[in-house]
Formats: sequence, C-alpha cells, structure tokens
Amino acid sequence: MPPGTSGLERDLNLVRRRAWLFIPFAILGILAALFVGRATGDSNAVASLTLDTTVHDLVAGGDRGLRIFEAQEMTSDDRFRQKVKDAIGDQDFDFGRFAISLSPISVADGISRGILTVSITDPDKASAEKYRQAFVDVFQSEYVNEEGLYRQKFLERRVKVAEDNQVEYLKAYSALKASVPASIAVDAYLETRGNSTPSTASNEALARLQVELAQVDATLAAAAGASPAALAAAASSLLGQPVAAADAQAALTLKRAALAAATASFSKSATTIAESQLNAEQLRLLDTARGLRQVKEESYIRLANAQVAVQSAESHVDASYSFSGGLAGSLLGRIAVALAVTIVFGLVAIYTLEWLSPARTSK
Repeated sequence: MPPGTSGLERDLNLVRRRAWLFIPFAILGILAALFVGRATGDSNAVASLTLDTTVHDLVAGGDRGLRIFEAQEMTSDDRFRQKVKDAIGDQDFDFGRFAISLSPISVADGISRGILTVSITDPDKASAEKYRQAFVDVFQSEYVNEEGLYRQKFLERRVKVAEDNQVEYLKAYSALKASVPASIAVDAYLETRGNSTPSTASNEALARLQVELAQVDATLAAAAGASPAALAAAASSLLGQPVAAADAQAALTLKRAALAAATASFSKSATTIAESQLNAEQLRLLDTARGLRQVKEESYIRLANAQVAVQSAESHVDASYSFSGGLAGSLLGRIAVALAVTIVFGLVAIYTLEWLSPARTSK
C-alpha cells in the first residue's frame, strides 16, 4: 500500500481483492436460509376478538342463546367450518389446526362480553396469517350480521324445541282421545282440572234452555183447562210473536220439541262427568297431555321472545393481531439469514486468508 493510506482504504481494497471468497458463503447462506425455519420453529399467528352483544328490547329469557358461550360454540358448527374453508380456498384444510379459547368478561340479562382468542401455527408465516385472517373475516360476518350464523343457530334451536314439543303433545292428545268415550269432550278436560264441568257461560246457556222448556211444559199442562184465548195469549208470550187461538197448541208442541232437542244436544257436547270416573290409564294420559300442552305453549312463547331479541340485538367485534416464532421462515427472514451468513463468514475468511498470506508471514 502507498504511504499515507488510511485503514479504511486498506480494508476496502482487501475486500475488493478477495471478494470471490463471498461466493461460497453466499451459497452456504442460501442453504441456511432454506432450512433455518425448521430450527427456529413454526410461525404462530394469533387474533384476539373482543366480542360484545347487547339486546336492547329484552324479553324474559329472550337472550339466553345470544350469550358469549354460544359465540364460541358457533365455531364448531359444520356450516361455519365450511365457510372458513371456502375463504381459505382449500376444501381439505384441517380446521382442527385452529386453537380457540374463550375468556368471558360479563354475562347478564341483555349483555354478553368476552374475548375469543384464535391461533394457528404453520411453517410459513404468510400462510399462518392467511388462515388466521380467513377465520376472523368469517367470524366477524357471522357474529355481527342479523342473518349470520350466530343468530340463526339461536333461532333454529328455539324452533326445533317448539316443534318437537308440538309433536309430543299431539301424540299424547291422540292417545288420550282414543282412550275415552266419544261422548266425553277431551278439549274441555284439558282446559280444567279436578271436576270437569262446563264453563259459567255454558251453564247459563243450558239453564236458559231448561227454563224455557219448563215454561212450555207448564203451559201445555194447563192447556186442558184453559180457554183458547188464554192459551193463545200464553203461547204468544212464550214464542215472542202473535199466535192464533187455533194454532196455539201446535205451536207450543213444536217449540217444546225444539227446546228438548237443543237441551239434549247441549248436554251431550258438554263435559259433565268428574275426573274421578276416569280410570288410571285415562288419568295418566290426561295429565301427560295437559303437561305437554303447557310445555308446547311455553316453547312457542320463548321462540317469539327469541325473535324479538334477535331483531333488537347489536353486536360488535374488535380484532387485534399478534405474531410469534418462525421469523426466519418468512421471506425477509430468509433474506436476512442469507446476507448475514454471506457477509459474516465471507469477511472472516478474507481476513483469515490475509493474515495467513505469505507476504504477511515474510514480514
């Protein structure tokens, strides 16, 4: 080197003269970059979803299926998993690779909050992020939208329970109806408990018929000793319209027949026998039908309440993302590894060779 050459200039000239030594270490760096991901572990992509659902028009029990626990349960539904696979673009993707956990914050009537954490590992960082984002996008859509799977599953459960109870009630009703005589009004038994009797209104109607029948019978009984004019006056009063003396006897007889037929028909259609006259099996069927009828009606009330809750519910999702492990598995990580191996080992080789060179040794 010429006199007065600085140390930096000497180092730069040395690197330029022996730059060929970088070539083998560049190859070594590329190989190291390709396999270093296995040594550093897989990439782990994590998403934390803060969930919040508020039911504004709260009815009794109407929000029980809009709790934070059902949001986690939604992720096990086959329809949800299929949507995630479609978003990923791989129908053979193993959904079990997702690790899903729930941390409730507050659960009360009309309010449900919590944090759902989902993570997935993959040797490739970009793939792990892709899978995580596909899950998050599908979950947000199904959780927030009114037609989403979160609300849809809630209503489906209520509909199934109501329909199942309806079927069970109809079975019990049919069995009860087949076990009792046709003259017994089964529906009236279901409405009452204990001594099954007609309602107050039914009693009053039957009493009016019986009173009219008794009045017609009394008038006909007195007709033998009454004058035609008196009989006509009595018939006109009972029938509510003028009756000729010659027609009074026939009109009263016709009225009595009509009243007797109406009274008999009414009595036949009304429940007038006590439950104590039913046998043990009939009583069992009656109690079963009564209970299932009440359960069925309550199921449909809960379904109606659930529909109100779904329409008034408001849901929000806030997502935050994190990443760990497998940094060398990314493209930038591989480039950094390749450059580091090339430069570090190349410089070590250059200065080692310079130190061992004959010119330096001869000095």
